[in-house]
Amino acid sequence: MTFRRATSCNPGARTLLVAVLIASSGAALAQSSPYYIGGALTYSHDSNLLRLSNGTNSPIGYSKADSVVSAGLLAGLDQNFGRQRAFGNLTLRSNRYGRNTTYNNDSYAVTAGLDWSTAERLSGQVSANASRNLSSFNLQEIGTLSVKNQESSQGLDATVRLGLVTEYSLEASGSHRKIENSLDDDRVQARNYRQDNASLGLRWKPSSDTIFGVGVRATQGRYPRFRVVTVNLYEADRFKREEVDLSFWHRASGASSLDLRLSSGKTTYDLATQRDFSGLTGSLSWNWLASGRLNLLTRLSHETGQDSYAVTTFFNQAGTADYSRVNTSLRVKADYSLTAKVALNSAVSVSDREIVRSLDDIFGPREASGRERYVNMSLGARWVPQRSVQVGCDVGRETRKGSGELGSDLSANTYSCFAQFTLQ
Repeated sequence: MTFRRATSCNPGARTLLVAVLIASSGAALAQSSPYYIGGALTYSHDSNLLRLSNGTNSPIGYSKADSVVSAGLLAGLDQNFGRQRAFGNLTLRSNRYGRNTTYNNDSYAVTAGLDWSTAERLSGQVSANASRNLSSFNLQEIGTLSVKNQESSQGLDATVRLGLVTEYSLEASGSHRKIENSLDDDRVQARNYRQDNASLGLRWKPSSDTIFGVGVRATQGRYPRFRVVTVNLYEADRFKREEVDLSFWHRASGASSLDLRLSSGKTTYDLATQRDFSGLTGSLSWNWLASGRLNLLTRLSHETGQDSYAVTTFFNQAGTADYSRVNTSLRVKADYSLTAKVALNSAVSVSDREIVRSLDDIFGPREASGRERYVNMSLGARWVPQRSVQVGCDVGRETRKGSGELGSDLSANTYSCFAQFTLQ
């Protein structure tokens, strides 16, 4: 029944067809240039848009399943001048839902930066980014939002390296991130987030196939409106994290490489002490070019929740922070070139989250915990008939099994198709 409802959206299908025709006709105008501009149209459907737990009915006036048409404008540049390189990209999208029109929104994402180097041994990068997206429909510890909430993110990153052609190099970096929510709800405003990070590391490259690294990181952050004290008066929750990092990269052959990071550190919170963590985190990635057409990427990670803040959903729609205490995940992704113009991709990921209650809840015990295991599967295809034109479709399935006071079960099926063209 859900499938018949989704495919009967003739206006969306007609609009997608028009976009493909426009893309094909404009492709001949494409020329090599450091600048590009283009457009994209995506039609997607989600059987559990609100991310409701199994057996839970959607709120009155809302639909559990829904489709969304997203029209976007794309622009960017990649320009070298001397030893420097300037880059940037901009995406503007208008997102319209078929049933839950309350969530209609306009989103954007912009990034700009500069790679620089001197005639000596100094190099680095500075970049800035900003975005606004519809936040997750089901926020950890908050539940389903029946009104629209948009999450805005701003970030600034800078890195300086000393030692371009030597066996040893020194690297220092710093970053700032700020997250704000539009909905004037104390529970949601408690998720507003700011963080500053600094690191210093030494890298040793004994050969072109092996790199060792060691470094230290320090992080300070706060949630400005974490707890309500009185009307218009809030108490902030501050946290800090200190870590020592060991890293190793090795190219075993021309078709295989390993990337390892192991960190030992401690995170402490002033108020949400349930999220305090001390121990080892890290990640291990293996990239294998199995053949001239097949590439496999496998990644195992074990991180505290805040380390994986920037999350997007399957269709690059709104994501939200991972507020878990710790998250362990395994992901395998395969890319296969069927022909010079047709590519297939698939991915399977399994993650296990340990979650704890950090926000006040008058409906349950203050101290609460749980676990949730996610399994996500996706399959997609891409066709590039001309250099400036790309069309494709994706299907996916998400399942969740929960335990404890905070864990819950859910399932969702998704699919989407898109058309994109760029003039360069």
